[in-house]
Amino acid sequence: MLKRFLERLRYPQLFALFAALFALDLVIPDPLPFFDEIMLALGTALLGSLRKRGDSRRTGNDH
Repeated sequence: MLKRFLERLRYPQLFALFAALFALDLVIPDPLPFFDEIMLALGTALLGSLRKRGDSRRTGNDH
């Protein structure tokens, strides 16, 4: 399931990097609590929403 998800992404390595940074950031304490976690989560979600061109699931068109 995860492999199929990553294959549909336009930048799978960048998504994996952001996800790893997010997981690492949850463990390391920081001076502004939750700010960087929120920013990395939003960046990861944005990269996860970028599909390869021509992927009909993104636009909802089946033609």
